[in-house]
Amino acid sequence: MKELIFNRKDYKNYQEMYSDMAIKFGDVGTQDYYDTSCFDFNPDILWEFLLCSYAFTKIDIKIVLVGFAREKIKEEKNYNDYEYNMILNVFEDFVKEYPNNKLEFRDE
Repeated sequence: MKELIFNRKDYKNYQEMYSDMAIKFGDVGTQDYYDTSCFDFNPDILWEFLLCSYAFTKIDIKIVLVGFAREKIKEEKNYNDYEYNMILNVFEDFVKEYPNNKLEFRDE
């Protein structure tokens, strides 16, 4: 199982997280209809990528989110929280639909 760790301290905003996800997921440089360096900052494209690159190819992943206080992010007190919430929803839906994959929240 491939483990991917995302630490909120590493990002000033959601755009930096999208760019880091593209690198860690191995999407940068892939020929596709969207900007592969950042998933076009779009949760639908992130979802599609996860399906095509991991679910359908049966490559199991473990996504570890460090410092993402899930309940606080759900409150969406600012635009970054709104966007982080969208990303986290994609991850939660992905592991629910494809239970061989894991999602873990860790405190800082």
